[in-house]
Amino acid sequence: MDFRTIIPPLKGHQGLVGYSHSTVMLGSCFTDNVGMRLQNAMFDCNSNPCGTLYNPASIASTLLDILYERPYNENDLIEYNGLWHSFSHHSKFSGNDKAEVVRRINEATNGAIKSLSNASVLIITFGTAWIYRLKEGNGVVANCHKMPASTFNREMLSPTQIYGLWKKMLRELSARYPELKVIFTVSPIRHLSDGAHANQLSKATLLEAVDRLVDEFPNQAIYFPAYEIMMDDLRDYRFYAADMVHPSEVAVDYIYDNFCRSFMTDDTIATSKLCEGLTRRLNHRNLHGTTPDRESIIASYLEKYPALASIVAGQR
Repeated sequence: MDFRTIIPPLKGHQGLVGYSHSTVMLGSCFTDNVGMRLQNAMFDCNSNPCGTLYNPASIASTLLDILYERPYNENDLIEYNGLWHSFSHHSKFSGNDKAEVVRRINEATNGAIKSLSNASVLIITFGTAWIYRLKEGNGVVANCHKMPASTFNREMLSPTQIYGLWKKMLRELSARYPELKVIFTVSPIRHLSDGAHANQLSKATLLEAVDRLVDEFPNQAIYFPAYEIMMDDLRDYRFYAADMVHPSEVAVDYIYDNFCRSFMTDDTIATSKLCEGLTRRLNHRNLHGTTPDRESIIASYLEKYPALASIVAGQR
């Protein structure tokens, strides 16, 4: 008898994630965790080109920028505390040189445009249904950049609002990329700054909206239960990081393993393990802090595993 709830991998979707096509990911910092693991396994994975995104409205806005190949210019930036920021981008893009900020934003967008055109899967992770709107202009922001709370109005999207917004997004994606599958997840990371009850309402709102989308678009949209794996399968605080909010590395590894077995073939998983091994060797620093000889490591690895040649070539 199993004395815990074990959530098995999904059936019928093996082969969606592989080495022959790109994977594009947009969403919360849980997206960053899974995206980093895919990149370490040398998948062609473009994860959060605009930085971490949390709410469905900001994720949709970013996706529209990619679909319509929208270029940013200096008029799209705002200045605060001596730095130039974009309300649509993470603060890692911010800087004191307007032209450089715009260049980096457009470079990231162009990379996402290229990746999406070759993608088999788009993975969307909703983190919260709470949004912040500018009092001046009423636009939803993806990042407040630590500006005063008085700059924004805060509200929670309803399931119907999220469903309506993403229904349009799925139709747009289907028209442009009819073979593209969209995997929705809800981040298991809790937003306790909203309060425990408000966080639960937010997650329930996201889950209801996604359920309606998957029900209406069964041939295009898939739900991966990252939230349920964390809340039910890993129902124990030992699977949280020290802040008791974010999943621990062990927990993310466990969810990632379920993800792999849900969307990859056994051969792809075996190949990914080899690629992870090569990445670890390339990132290793010896006792004296010297950098390893990258080319010699790759050459010796390919001599042992020649089938990885095309994958490694794509990483250079």
